[in-house]
Amino acid sequence: MKSILIVSTERHTGKSVLSLSIGLSLKDRGISFCYMKPISYEVSYKTGEPIDQDAETIRSILELNDSVYDIAPVPLEGPFLREAIESGDRGFRQRILSAFNRMMKDRQIALIEGRHSLGLGVSAGLSDVDLAQLLSADVLILSRYDGEETIDRILCALRLFESGPLILGVIFKEVSMETQFNLLNDVFVPFLADRGAEVLGIIPSDLRSRTVSIADILKRLGGTLLTTSSAEQTIGNFLVAAMGPDVAVRHFRRTPHLAVITGGDRTELHEIALKTSNLRCLILTGNLHPSREILAKAQERGVSVILTGQNTMAAAVVCENLLNRAWIRPGEALDHAIDHFRRNIDIDRIIEKATEH
Repeated sequence: MKSILIVSTERHTGKSVLSLSIGLSLKDRGISFCYMKPISYEVSYKTGEPIDQDAETIRSILELNDSVYDIAPVPLEGPFLREAIESGDRGFRQRILSAFNRMMKDRQIALIEGRHSLGLGVSAGLSDVDLAQLLSADVLILSRYDGEETIDRILCALRLFESGPLILGVIFKEVSMETQFNLLNDVFVPFLADRGAEVLGIIPSDLRSRTVSIADILKRLGGTLLTTSSAEQTIGNFLVAAMGPDVAVRHFRRTPHLAVITGGDRTELHEIALKTSNLRCLILTGNLHPSREILAKAQERGVSVILTGQNTMAAAVVCENLLNRAWIRPGEALDHAIDHFRRNIDIDRIIEKATEH
């Protein structure tokens, strides 16, 4: 039996996509495995009780028969988090261990998805370090690459685990092959290898993986969809339209898969945007409704119009952050992200290095 805990040095690096990539590769090799997300931090109450929707989606894609309540046994958010901190545990460790033991029966490998980021959960004894010890797991570190700062984060992670489990290695994502690869490969890869952190994957930057659906934009902005266009359509770029019309039209025309963020009263900018063939969404801020003519044009073109009460810059920050997150939604974008990960990580080496218990 081998256990692999996937951890990250920052939030929203793509641990779920990496779990899916490794899981599908294990399926292709005929290796039995389970997937576990011990601590959930975003849950849905659609069924009346907390359920991790991402874990349910991963269970479905990997065609696992385990209960989602074993896969994601602890919905640690809201009141649960406060009780865990105040009580020191609330029995969560035992719940995690029991679920893990049920799923690992007759399986060869356990894939375990760690917390939002390293260090989170220390106050409740439920950090990645605690989970690695509890589940006797080796550690695979995933990090978004941004130069020397990333290497420093990796070294800090190694210190956290220096008295604990085996570090299988590091996977870097969003690496620019034009400007970053040579330094990373020639200097930092051997540097980390000398310190016990073999680089097991270098995932190039990929614009196709940086998309977000209209539905997710709506959810995060708390907005209202004013048209009947599909909420599953995806956005790859956001532009704030705070410039004059002549400048705006040049930016709009050269930006693919576009959402324009602007005040709901900027009718002249709405009209220019709607003449752009690559416009997919208008995000109108300040709770200012557009004219009927604008809505009619958007409806005719199949452009989504979202109304939000946030100001333009606040909405822009929310939207840009959405692009930095890997979303677990079945469809072409997720399939592409999984394939992109699988092509650029050394699955066989990861399996080989994992400790047999």
